[in-house]
Amino acid sequence: MIAARRIFSVLVLLLVSTSWSLFAEPKTNRKADGKSSSSVSNDSYRGLSGEELWSNNCMRCHNIRPPTMYSDAQWDVIVHHMRLRANIAGQEQRAIVAFLKSAK
Repeated sequence: MIAARRIFSVLVLLLVSTSWSLFAEPKTNRKADGKSSSSVSNDSYRGLSGEELWSNNCMRCHNIRPPTMYSDAQWDVIVHHMRLRANIAGQEQRAIVAFLKSAK
Protein backbone atom coordinates (compact mmCIF):
# COMPACT_ATOMS: atom_id res chain seq x y z
CA MET A 1 0.00 0.00 0.00
CA ILE A 2 2.82 2.41 0.87
CA ALA A 3 4.66 1.48 -2.34
CA ALA A 4 1.51 2.16 -4.35
CA ARG A 5 1.18 5.60 -2.75
CA ARG A 6 4.81 6.40 -3.57
CA ILE A 7 4.37 5.32 -7.17
CA PHE A 8 1.17 7.36 -7.41
CA SER A 9 2.95 10.40 -5.92
CA VAL A 10 5.81 10.10 -8.39
CA LEU A 11 3.40 9.79 -11.30
CA VAL A 12 1.45 12.85 -10.17
CA LEU A 13 4.68 14.86 -9.84
CA LEU A 14 5.76 13.79 -13.32
CA LEU A 15 2.38 14.72 -14.74
CA VAL A 16 2.41 18.13 -13.06
CA SER A 17 5.97 18.94 -14.14
CA THR A 18 5.28 17.81 -17.71
CA SER A 19 2.04 19.78 -17.83
CA TRP A 20 3.83 22.83 -16.49
CA SER A 21 6.40 22.61 -19.28
CA LEU A 22 3.79 22.04 -21.97
CA PHE A 23 1.40 24.79 -20.95
CA ALA A 24 3.90 27.41 -19.83
CA GLU A 25 4.14 30.42 -22.08
CA PRO A 26 7.22 30.07 -24.30
CA LYS A 27 10.02 32.51 -23.65
CA THR A 28 11.50 34.42 -26.53
CA ASN A 29 15.23 34.16 -26.97
CA ARG A 30 16.98 37.46 -26.45
CA LYS A 31 20.59 37.61 -27.62
CA ALA A 32 22.83 40.19 -26.02
CA ASP A 33 24.47 42.67 -28.39
CA GLY A 34 28.11 41.91 -29.16
CA LYS A 35 28.44 38.85 -26.93
CA SER A 36 30.02 35.72 -28.28
CA SER A 37 28.07 32.47 -28.26
CA SER A 38 30.57 30.94 -25.83
CA SER A 39 29.84 33.44 -23.04
CA VAL A 40 27.08 32.79 -20.55
CA SER A 41 24.03 34.82 -21.52
CA ASN A 42 20.26 34.56 -21.33
CA ASP A 43 20.40 32.14 -24.28
CA SER A 44 22.40 29.44 -22.69
CA TYR A 45 22.31 25.71 -22.88
CA ARG A 46 19.95 24.32 -25.56
CA GLY A 47 18.43 27.76 -26.07
CA LEU A 48 17.02 27.95 -22.54
CA SER A 49 17.53 30.98 -20.34
CA GLY A 50 18.95 30.71 -16.84
CA GLU A 51 15.45 31.28 -15.46
CA GLU A 52 14.04 28.40 -17.52
CA LEU A 53 16.90 26.09 -16.56
CA TRP A 54 16.39 27.05 -12.92
CA SER A 55 12.68 26.32 -12.93
CA ASN A 56 13.00 23.16 -15.06
CA ASN A 57 15.79 21.59 -13.01
CA CYS A 58 15.16 22.77 -9.47
CA MET A 59 11.40 22.29 -9.51
CA ARG A 60 11.84 18.56 -10.02
CA CYS A 61 12.69 18.16 -6.34
CA HIS A 62 12.21 21.52 -4.59
CA ASN A 63 9.74 24.29 -4.05
CA ILE A 64 11.22 27.18 -5.98
CA ARG A 65 13.09 29.62 -3.73
CA PRO A 66 13.06 33.32 -4.60
CA PRO A 67 16.46 34.57 -5.86
CA THR A 68 16.59 37.06 -2.98
CA MET A 69 16.49 34.27 -0.39
CA TYR A 70 20.27 33.75 -0.51
CA SER A 71 23.31 35.93 -1.20
CA ASP A 72 25.32 35.63 -4.41
CA ALA A 73 28.02 33.63 -2.61
CA GLN A 74 25.44 31.28 -1.12
CA TRP A 75 23.82 30.69 -4.53
CA ASP A 76 27.28 29.86 -5.96
CA VAL A 77 27.72 27.11 -3.37
CA ILE A 78 24.13 25.85 -3.53
CA VAL A 79 24.00 25.60 -7.32
CA HIS A 80 27.44 23.95 -7.46
CA HIS A 81 26.32 21.37 -4.91
CA MET A 82 23.10 20.72 -6.80
CA ARG A 83 24.97 20.53 -10.11
CA LEU A 84 26.73 17.46 -8.77
CA ARG A 85 23.56 15.91 -7.38
CA ALA A 86 21.26 16.72 -10.31
CA ASN A 87 23.83 16.08 -13.06
CA ILE A 88 23.57 19.61 -14.46
CA ALA A 89 26.13 20.67 -17.08
CA GLY A 90 28.63 23.41 -16.22
CA GLN A 91 27.13 25.77 -18.79
CA GLU A 92 23.68 25.24 -17.24
CA GLN A 93 25.08 25.91 -13.78
CA ARG A 94 26.66 29.20 -14.90
CA ALA A 95 23.42 30.30 -16.58
CA ILE A 96 21.35 29.47 -13.48
CA VAL A 97 23.75 31.32 -11.17
CA ALA A 98 23.83 34.33 -13.52
CA PHE A 99 20.01 34.44 -13.48
CA LEU A 100 19.82 34.14 -9.69
CA LYS A 101 22.35 36.92 -9.21
CA SER A 102 20.68 39.22 -11.74
CA ALA A 103 17.16 38.66 -10.39
CA LYS A 104 17.83 40.46 -7.12
